[in-house]
Amino acid sequence: MNKNIIITGIPGSGTTNFCRDFVEFSRLNGLSVGAYNIGETLLKLAQETPRKPPVLAENLLNLHPDFLEALRSRAFEITTLGINTEDKVRSIIDIHAQFFWNNIYTNAYDWHHLANIDADLFITLIEKPSTIREQLMMSDQGRSQDHDLRDLLLWQNIEVNVTSGWAANYQKPHYVLPGRQNPEIIESLLSSAFLIYFQMPMTDASSEADDQITDFKEQILDIGRQLTGLATPLIDPRTIDIETGDDISDKEEKAIRIQTVHRDMNWYIAQASDLIAFYPPSTILSKGVSDESTRGFETGKNAFVVYSGQYTSPFMDISTRVFKSAAEFFDFFPDYMLKRIRTLSRI
Repeated sequence: MNKNIIITGIPGSGTTNFCRDFVEFSRLNGLSVGAYNIGETLLKLAQETPRKPPVLAENLLNLHPDFLEALRSRAFEITTLGINTEDKVRSIIDIHAQFFWNNIYTNAYDWHHLANIDADLFITLIEKPSTIREQLMMSDQGRSQDHDLRDLLLWQNIEVNVTSGWAANYQKPHYVLPGRQNPEIIESLLSSAFLIYFQMPMTDASSEADDQITDFKEQILDIGRQLTGLATPLIDPRTIDIETGDDISDKEEKAIRIQTVHRDMNWYIAQASDLIAFYPPSTILSKGVSDESTRGFETGKNAFVVYSGQYTSPFMDISTRVFKSAAEFFDFFPDYMLKRIRTLSRI
């Protein structure tokens, strides 16, 4: 079936690479995909205005709001025409929800054009603020704004909230994913709401423990490949590590810490169907993992914990099930996952 996927994210969050990689993944798997970038189309239109000098990218958002709105409307019309006339089974549309320019937030859309796209799935990509800043500072446009890390976190937060409002209005699913997420997850999410949030102790984990966590994750991904031909849909919070460094201001650090908890608790966990927490042998219980498991369990998720240490606290039982070893978990999980995918099917 033909499906339209809208991808949002602030500049530097990885939307361009994500869309490109999805097109390549689809091509290798025999799916025809139409890829559309509203921002690139808008800039091209601004540079092709007859009898006028072309508008440079760094000056695009300085245009009069009415002229910019007219260009945006034309960019959406071109995109919608392509979606409706090109013979593709997937259309992926790269859109900004908000601009943050000269200290002003402005909408980068209107409802009429969103309705014409008729998206089946909304995804917002997020990234580490220093990574976004690094990307932005490579362009004249980004250097002219010189956003600090807190600016970027708040802009990213608004991008998520606005896209979530689109999805809620059209009664379609919305996911917040790391910018470096494997885009094949789109195919899984189009067919089923099954999605794992993968938990692990991070703050005090040694490199050896981190390697064990990665091996455990790869086994989970392989189960999906064996059952469905696609890697198990999974979010790994390690994809975006927390900011560190002496050049981070107190105000930025406070925003980073608060936004990290908000991201994991209110974006990643809220959209997941299942939580899996893995403690490598010899690691100690993590407050973050414990709080996340409790949040997931108390919001209707199945929360599984793999912990080989000794535990006596009844609070450990605030989960769906505790496994004493990885082997015990993997003996249980494949059959469970297959049933869960079918139960949560969107087809």
